[in-house]
Amino acid sequence: MYFLEINKENKAFLATIRHWENLKTAFEANTIWVKDFSAEQINSAEILQIPYAKIYELKENLLFEKGKQLPAKKLPSGLLWTPILRSLPVSLPSFNHNFFGVGKKLSITLKPSEDTKEAYALLTDLNELKSYIETAPKFRLRPLKWIVIDNKALIFGTPLLPLKGNTYWFKNDFLMPSGYDFEWYALNKILQEKLNPSEENIILWNEDNSYSQIPKNNIKELSISSFRLTFS
Repeated sequence: MYFLEINKENKAFLATIRHWENLKTAFEANTIWVKDFSAEQINSAEILQIPYAKIYELKENLLFEKGKQLPAKKLPSGLLWTPILRSLPVSLPSFNHNFFGVGKKLSITLKPSEDTKEAYALLTDLNELKSYIETAPKFRLRPLKWIVIDNKALIFGTPLLPLKGNTYWFKNDFLMPSGYDFEWYALNKILQEKLNPSEENIILWNEDNSYSQIPKNNIKELSISSFRLTFS
């Protein structure tokens, strides 16, 4: 049997597993305990992405940190277990723009991800696009949109054009570099609410953890005429 331990001040990060109705929670002083994980759940990305949490395996009433051979502590006695949906109502604390946590700081960081996602956008040189678009058939451009950003063309839609450049995958108004994701997946929803509360922008993330806001209203259909009008 596995247990998760996390401080009460960080309980917002349990939002990513709150929908697992089989889980039960208990409160001990400033600590929240969670139990009844399935084997699939305890090894899932959702668990790995919860910051400040510790995972234990129970053996003969002793708690061993997952992957370690020596016991860390005894399982506290007298815990009152409650279904997670009842004990953790949906709520989010107030976070500032750059860091997350109460009394702690957690940087917004991208990291390489093994979970490959389909590329949805391409950032390419304007000259690359110009050379292609002048001879491209209309049907090839019809499903695509674009915008100029930092003297480059950012093209949205699939299938992507066969041009050199950087590709991005798309989720919930975030464009993420292909092969990257947030280090702490649990922050995704919080970042959306803080960076794009009106949902009027698309947020383009860079590998160096910086980002740009792209107003959706400025994005145009990709065509020869829209390209020429942009530079007329």
